[in-house]
Amino acid sequence: MKKKFRVLSFLLVFVLLLASCKSAVNGTFEGKARGHNGEVVLDVSFENSKIKKVTLKESVETDDVGKIAIEKLLEKVNSGNYNLDEITGATYSSKAFINALADAIQKAGLDYKKILNNNLKLNEKYEVKEINVDVVVVGSGGAGLISAIKAKEAGANVVVLEKLPLIGGNTLISGAEYAAPMNWLQEKENISDSIELFKKDVEKAGGDKELIDVLAKNALDGAKWLKDDIKVEWMDELMFFGGHSVKRSLIPKGQSGKELINKLHAKTEELGIEILTETNAYELIVKDNVVTGVKAKTKNGELIVNAKSVILTTGGFGANKKMLNDNDKEIDDKILSTNSPGSTGDGIKMAQKIGADVVDLDKIQLYPVCDVETGKLLYTGDTRLVGGAILVNKEGNRFVEELGTRREISLGIKYQTDSIAYQIWDEDSMQKSKILPTHEIEYNNLIEGKKLCKVNSIDEMAEFFGIDKNNLKETIKKFNEDSENGKDTLFNLRRLGFKIEKAPFYCLKAVPAVHHTMGGLRINKDANVLDKNGNIIKGLYAAGETTGGIHGNNRLGSVSITDITVFGIIAGINAAKNK
Repeated sequence: MKKKFRVLSFLLVFVLLLASCKSAVNGTFEGKARGHNGEVVLDVSFENSKIKKVTLKESVETDDVGKIAIEKLLEKVNSGNYNLDEITGATYSSKAFINALADAIQKAGLDYKKILNNNLKLNEKYEVKEINVDVVVVGSGGAGLISAIKAKEAGANVVVLEKLPLIGGNTLISGAEYAAPMNWLQEKENISDSIELFKKDVEKAGGDKELIDVLAKNALDGAKWLKDDIKVEWMDELMFFGGHSVKRSLIPKGQSGKELINKLHAKTEELGIEILTETNAYELIVKDNVVTGVKAKTKNGELIVNAKSVILTTGGFGANKKMLNDNDKEIDDKILSTNSPGSTGDGIKMAQKIGADVVDLDKIQLYPVCDVETGKLLYTGDTRLVGGAILVNKEGNRFVEELGTRREISLGIKYQTDSIAYQIWDEDSMQKSKILPTHEIEYNNLIEGKKLCKVNSIDEMAEFFGIDKNNLKETIKKFNEDSENGKDTLFNLRRLGFKIEKAPFYCLKAVPAVHHTMGGLRINKDANVLDKNGNIIKGLYAAGETTGGIHGNNRLGSVSITDITVFGIIAGINAAKNK
């Protein structure tokens, strides 16, 4: 009997072992998840129920943001570390990677929560490193890269610190148009312009006249430098932004800041300028009333950078909700942001701690037509500015002049039901606007995300977004009559001549968002940061949206790229003189 029991026990163990072997997962499984621009697809190979290798099979994520995030996550998971956090600045792309990995693990019949969440992080040693340079640039947006390049070309040893895992800042995600009076395309089109006219246009917002004078006199040289030295490609046409007296704004290839950042980055690599990402500067070092460096937090500890000059180019504070609300009570949770997540006012706050003066912090620019989830500025919404469109609320009524100031429209939207507006246009306006194919990816994403509809009737549009159907039809009928008669009886829309009558019809769901902060550190014409008594803080320079005073109450479209270029060049050259 005992012998028989031992045989049965042995057979049972053998069967269990055999079952265990059969249940081990081997092979490759595909995982998918939606990212910012489309699906992220991974091939995940398993060996004995453990992840062997993860390969990116397909992705259309942004080269400079999402792609970098995915590459970092791939490197991490293929090294055996499955503690995957979202990467700041690329939330949608990193979420998509993690969700695609989880999808593949589930398809393999395994518990993704156990695999992804139960791995302990290695205890890394806290390190304090110290380096010595001539110039340290804090921030790697357009102003930072430009100032670094000019400092290096002037003979300085330069390092750039960037708190995010990617470079580019707000410049990267902007249209990057550049306002330059008397530029080569104006000459080609016989457009009469001048430095004085440009100054007059910018000065209307009440900015510092001395800084504006420097901006205007150097604007064209800055554009030529970007074209000739940095090899930025400009399109063979100009854009006419509101507030400008003439058409003078150059458009980069692809209508995107990627053209500027990619070319500037290439130049930094050519010059051997080191850019340290994921290095978050938090304090200026001051000795004998002179700024002599910065302290920064890194992944493994702290970095102390000793320098003869510091240039702050950390951008504005458009992504800092508390700082925004402290300076403008109208900006609350109902107002999103178009800004890079790195725009949290770091440089401004660091300089204030050592006595730097600030100006115009309450001057905050809003943009009315942005993504309802991310706050991203929507170029599809430019139909309002080019072909013509109207804005209605959930009740189907117009509530503001569609070509009013950005702030007027933005606050108008804020106080509608759900703080949402619906922008409506027809096929004629669509064709005049030439939104496609330039912004086809954005357009398709909006359609897929059900934030934009293309329909054959107003009834269908109203049903799609739950807008009051009868009011909407009456609103459109009334607008078409007013446009025919050449007088908007409701809001005196300053440009008529278009109607909403030719199918298909389009309706875009949108919210307002913070677009630019005009205020920041007070500087002089040489880009020196000033203290509250108007004195130069030795060793400290600033450029770009970190500074204030140039744009006054309202930044004109395309002037910010002029600003970062002109004062980035000035800051870099002057900072290098201390080497």
